[in-house]
Amino acid sequence: MSESSVDKNRVQHLEERIKELEAKLAEAESKKETQLLKQKIAQLEATLSKYREELEVAKRKISEMQAPYRDVETKLKEIIGDTGEVTLQYGGYRILILDKHRFPWSQVVELVLDNHFETWLGKENKHLYMCCKPPSE
Repeated sequence: MSESSVDKNRVQHLEERIKELEAKLAEAESKKETQLLKQKIAQLEATLSKYREELEVAKRKISEMQAPYRDVETKLKEIIGDTGEVTLQYGGYRILILDKHRFPWSQVVELVLDNHFETWLGKENKHLYMCCKPPSE
């Protein structure tokens, strides 16, 4: 065999080997990508599960808030906590809002409206207040 024939065979063998190695590298990269994607999917599924749990809790709270309460005063005090004060007034309630930024506005308004109370707002000195009472007949 001539030297050029040996070189051609050697080059051909090396080219085949390069193709084999490129194929193995592509396969390894594909496996790595697959592994990374599986990890990302697991993270997203965990996040989704957490959001579903939070959604269920929120749905329960909304359901509780939408049901009319016999003891509105106790429920108001529970919702308002230290952000306001609830007192009886004219057969209804006067709610003094002590911290308007933390006050649970939507929950309180929803509770009084779900109980069909007439509601109005006012301001006295530096505090806002909300008055609500059963409808006039």
